[in-house]
Amino acid sequence: MSATVSRRRFLGIAGTLGAMGLVAACSPSPGGSSPLPASNGGGGGTAGLLPTYRPFDKFAPDLVSSNPGVSPGYFTYPDPPAAVTSGAPASGAPVRAMTFTYDPVAPELSNNALWQSINEALGTELDLEYTPAAEYDARFATTIAGSDLPDLVAIKGQQQQMPAMLAAKFSDLTEHLSGDAVLDYPHLAALPTPSWRSTVYDGRIWGVPVPRSLIGTVLYTRADILERAGLSLQPESLEEFTEMAKALTDEREGRWAFGQTPLGVLLETNGIANAWSVDEAGVFTFNGTLPGYEQALADAVALNDLGVVHPDGNAAQNTQRNEWMMAGTTAFQIGNYAGWPKFYLQGAGIDGFRLTGMLSPAREAGGTMVRTAGPSASHFSAVAKQDDPERLAEILRVLDWLAAPFGSTEYITRRFGKEGETFTFDGPDPVLTPEGVNQATLPVRYITENSPVIFESQDERAVRDQFDHQEAGLEYTVPNPTEGLYSEAAVSEGASAQQALTATEQEIVLGNQPVSAWAPAVESYMSAVGTKVKAEYEEAWAQLNG
Repeated sequence: MSATVSRRRFLGIAGTLGAMGLVAACSPSPGGSSPLPASNGGGGGTAGLLPTYRPFDKFAPDLVSSNPGVSPGYFTYPDPPAAVTSGAPASGAPVRAMTFTYDPVAPELSNNALWQSINEALGTELDLEYTPAAEYDARFATTIAGSDLPDLVAIKGQQQQMPAMLAAKFSDLTEHLSGDAVLDYPHLAALPTPSWRSTVYDGRIWGVPVPRSLIGTVLYTRADILERAGLSLQPESLEEFTEMAKALTDEREGRWAFGQTPLGVLLETNGIANAWSVDEAGVFTFNGTLPGYEQALADAVALNDLGVVHPDGNAAQNTQRNEWMMAGTTAFQIGNYAGWPKFYLQGAGIDGFRLTGMLSPAREAGGTMVRTAGPSASHFSAVAKQDDPERLAEILRVLDWLAAPFGSTEYITRRFGKEGETFTFDGPDPVLTPEGVNQATLPVRYITENSPVIFESQDERAVRDQFDHQEAGLEYTVPNPTEGLYSEAAVSEGASAQQALTATEQEIVLGNQPVSAWAPAVESYMSAVGTKVKAEYEEAWAQLNG
């Protein structure tokens, strides 16, 4: 039941690279369970700044891990669901919220019973203004430049002059949410601590996060296909992984192992996790300079040469690759963890369908496995400056309601709407009607939402498969050292240098340039902007840990 957040195609090749490779070098995103005690956003230590974490434990899960990063699993919706709020959180003017969506546009308010149910529960109108995610940057820039700012604005990625922009346009929420102050908003207090780090700049809290599971990018695996072929669901080495890919490929039958070159997997196989690493002294290294990165490129070329990648895959859209995996044309697909539930809907009519996630194997059997940290929040919602303190408190109460936990009646209203019209109960589980499926594309979940859980109605094995993948994968996850750090050079100056570097990477993987072209390309990148980014990260790290 988690929201689907798809990554844009990375030059048609490296589906996981946005999470672990060089795209992150110029667009660092908060992610993973980090050794950082807090975030500095580019200015000053913040010990004790983050909100007090108080998980909501009224609805006991069926699966719970000793690793706090693993999402709890539920086999059924808690029965009976219970209200966790008392009365409507608002009674004033409509709350305008600007965000984005990856889904089709929902029916307008007059024809959307789910939206109407949310407004009734809130006690005011939630006036949603949203655009497709691909168009949001332009909409955001226009809105920020103007004078008519909505009450809530989704901050998607780091922006130029981010600290100054936040201070000029948005409310400082520190006194309302820092430490025990957040306990006035108990559902916000239940959001995982790492997810708040993306909201902090210059030692102040500037918004409310949209939390995500820490598992990040997944090598989705058609386990039923592998099982029929007598193959392991988890190879122990690169050699076994390669032999598996060859066994799953039969070009004459129109079958290939991969819908795209799995460069991100090969990076992890060669010990590369995240775009940057840091040592105990706070010295940062751009991981593109490491020998393992060049080796991963060589491995990618070798894998392509074996013919185990769909011949059209590196130029295809991700939706096409999804279709190939679901049709059995390919056995693997690379995507964000938040998209896992959609594959169960698509595979409902496939006999024996089973989906699992495969971890990147160590290069040699028995070697060290690594995994790149996923983002702990997809983005955050900032509150425009408010003249009236009560109005600000009302907006925070609305956000608190929108973060109501799985198991609550508020969650059902937010996700499913009105019983008998947009959803019905199948046993204890709410199930959208055809009308509800259409209306539920309303992007309320991109304002904020509850702490992540694993739930697949009537499918215990699906819940266990996701839970097991998180538990196994997070054991090897390498924290993202740039989480909570802000580099103006990375945001403002890095675009052209980054494009040149990723273009070289693409040409190498496609076999159009030799692997030896990588080192001079990295040297050019570091000369153009990378060295400056490194220095800014080191300065921010020192301020945070000094």
